[in-house]
Amino acid sequence: MGLVHCAIFTTSKRDVLFDPSESHLKLVLPERKHILHGKKAPINCVSQCENNLLRLRVIRDFRAPFSFFFAMARSYHLFEVLLENQIHDGMNQWAPFASQEEWGLAVWLMKNVGQTSTDEFLKLPAMRDRMNLSFHNNRSFLKRVDTLPTGPNWECEIVTAPGDQCGEDGEIVGEDMELWYRDPVECIKELLSNPAFKDSISYVPERVYTSSDGDDRIYDEMWTGDWWWDTQTKLPDGAAIAPLILASDKTQLSQFQGDKKAWPVYLTLGNISKEIRRCPSAHATVLLGYLPVPKLSCYSDATRSLAGYHLFHYCMGKILASLVEAGKTGVEMVCADGFVRLIYPILAAYVADYPEQCLVSCCMENRCPRCTVDPNDCGDPTPSPDRNVPSTLETLYAHEHGCEPEKFTNDGIRAIYEPFWCNLPHCNIFGCFTPDLLHQLHKGFFKDHIVKWCTSLIGEDELDARFKAMSGYPGLRHFSKEMQRVFLGVIAGSVDQDVLTVVRAALDFIYYTQLQMQTSTTLAALKACLATFHRFKDIFIKYEIRKHFNIPKIHALLHYFASIQALGSNDGYNSESPERLHIDFAKDAFRASNKKDYHEQMTLWLQRREAMWQREAYITWLNAQQQAAAEQLAKAPPLRGVTAQRLIEHFGATKFIPALTSFLQQQQSYPLLPNTSDRFDLYKQIIITLPPNTFLSSQKIFNHIHTSPAVPPRGHKQGLPGVFDTALIIDDPMEYRSRSGLAGLRVAQVRVIFLLPPYFGAYPHPLAYVEWFTSLGAPDPQTGMYVINRFTRQHQPNGAVISTARIVRSCHLMGQFGNAIAKGWTTDNVLERAKNFYLNPYIHVDMFTTVNIN
Repeated sequence: MGLVHCAIFTTSKRDVLFDPSESHLKLVLPERKHILHGKKAPINCVSQCENNLLRLRVIRDFRAPFSFFFAMARSYHLFEVLLENQIHDGMNQWAPFASQEEWGLAVWLMKNVGQTSTDEFLKLPAMRDRMNLSFHNNRSFLKRVDTLPTGPNWECEIVTAPGDQCGEDGEIVGEDMELWYRDPVECIKELLSNPAFKDSISYVPERVYTSSDGDDRIYDEMWTGDWWWDTQTKLPDGAAIAPLILASDKTQLSQFQGDKKAWPVYLTLGNISKEIRRCPSAHATVLLGYLPVPKLSCYSDATRSLAGYHLFHYCMGKILASLVEAGKTGVEMVCADGFVRLIYPILAAYVADYPEQCLVSCCMENRCPRCTVDPNDCGDPTPSPDRNVPSTLETLYAHEHGCEPEKFTNDGIRAIYEPFWCNLPHCNIFGCFTPDLLHQLHKGFFKDHIVKWCTSLIGEDELDARFKAMSGYPGLRHFSKEMQRVFLGVIAGSVDQDVLTVVRAALDFIYYTQLQMQTSTTLAALKACLATFHRFKDIFIKYEIRKHFNIPKIHALLHYFASIQALGSNDGYNSESPERLHIDFAKDAFRASNKKDYHEQMTLWLQRREAMWQREAYITWLNAQQQAAAEQLAKAPPLRGVTAQRLIEHFGATKFIPALTSFLQQQQSYPLLPNTSDRFDLYKQIIITLPPNTFLSSQKIFNHIHTSPAVPPRGHKQGLPGVFDTALIIDDPMEYRSRSGLAGLRVAQVRVIFLLPPYFGAYPHPLAYVEWFTSLGAPDPQTGMYVINRFTRQHQPNGAVISTARIVRSCHLMGQFGNAIAKGWTTDNVLERAKNFYLNPYIHVDMFTTVNIN
């Protein structure tokens, strides 16, 4: 089913990727993603050297039929669409703002200044009289922000809780509340099409090992876990999974203004590398909705809790409704690499604290949301049967229809007859719950239990005195996570050996769980730590510190192994991430509102912020494209003031004047027409940085395209022939973007690279005068190479002036010699004398793969 790749990792700058099915080695750089246009997942190459031994990373990618993961087509990704729209509308990259300075001011105002202060700031004489801004108050400023493209639209639905209490008039009292949400399918489209994630995204599951014998498995990214691999086998050929990671967490917005709360729901994708997902500034996690946080005073005390459960599941069902059909049939989406894939969005992980896990799983809060362990057996290290979706739904159905199944009580199920996950395809909600390192380990297992138990043994004063006497270290603080760094040394000598053994096992377990790459070996060590803890934990019962260990957070440690094996390492699902996101998506948004009907104001404020974030990312991307192009040329043109007449005579640009005239007429309605006396600044070469090629090294490949006229001999110095290289030019942009290989490209000889003089108008890129060859037809059946010839009009070269941005790469043409080479042909004149040419695919391996592997 898969192909095995072995990567040998050392501490050198270049590592080796070996494909056993081929007879050659491929050089790859460490810590770099490699994507084969969707055929295989990225390979996360991290240099590792343990005990001076080389570590292998053997990758088996999921591959069924040969065409399995080929993309359906090529299309415009998010930023390319924005660029096309700007070009079509004739706007600059800062639009709707007038300049780079005005854009910078807009970003600063949106990020740091409230609406009232914005008005005051813009009315300052210095701003009003000197800056000449296109907006003069907060209202006109926000009008411009609102013209920016943004993410999926927000929807508001009024949800009514009927209640079970009567009012003074004898009627049942209800409660109306607002549910704000966005379509998750549209949010997924936005994330997948963001080119900022292009090098950090995967579409295919992998199985990764540390050795070729396959004994030591690696688990880090979600695509290295079993869930993705197993789910992929259930989908049709050509399908790609978008594993949804949801997170929800109720948060306090105010303490003294009505005790206001928000309940954000966040969405991100397992396709995106966990390092990117964890970075808030990357905006790889989007706000999906705000769940209502009602008081539900229309219910009695006995029914209020269950009513809250029903309300949560009803609202989540509304938010996720579009995922039902999308998860069954798939949705065509443009991905970050510009290719269209059939995406199946499937809920894979749910990040929440323990009470919310119980809420999602419809179980009592003294039960495990993953398995059916009895509350009185939580201290037993023996695993219990996992909860099962079909069985749970069957039990709920029976209970709804008047039966009293024993399983309903034994499994601690709540009477939520239509949980939001009941119709989600391929979703095992109980397996979605990921380890909560913050609340289960750091705050729960360690601080609330281990520290408390040891404090009872040692004494609070003694323990505090030991901490105060601990030697300093940069960054060391006495928070719960920092206490772990010194705790064993603090208690050593004050407790007996069995207590030390338990504490050490607990600390080792905590540290193993924080590894960002797990292996079968580290998971075995993790299990050994937990086994040691359970074997010696009764020492606290002996000292009468505990009577039992039926603690849900301790029981939850048993499920860490299965979670890591299914979904990858724990650092990809830490509940600290949602708490950090609350700052941007809840607290800051609330502070920007007038604290009344704040959800609507929060969504509008967030939509504007997201529009600014998106435009910032777009400008960064666009500048990177322009910078990449700018780096190909010298800082200043080395040839200045060259007349058009000289271009015609010495550069062979015989059709330069009519070609430039045609170009200017396309750009302007009434252009100033060029003549032979006009002067131009020229470049001698352009250097093209080729796009990454997954078949080759990740090192950059540069193409040089020279345009140098012949240099006559002077004295004892010999003359030099002229050099005018050929290149592949974008001739049909739509075909070029929608297909692969050489589609939409055409060969041309580049004769002049120049800057347009200002009096002809402004143009963002340098220009090139080229002479076309005929379009690429079918390859020659004998050689497999394309045969072309010069494209002429009335026996004269067909020249054109183009933007250098249309130059894709250099290429090599070989004259078609026939049975015998013509006399007088040399390396310097063959491009001028030969009639037909072969486009040489063997000039470089990169060119070979471009031509032959589409």
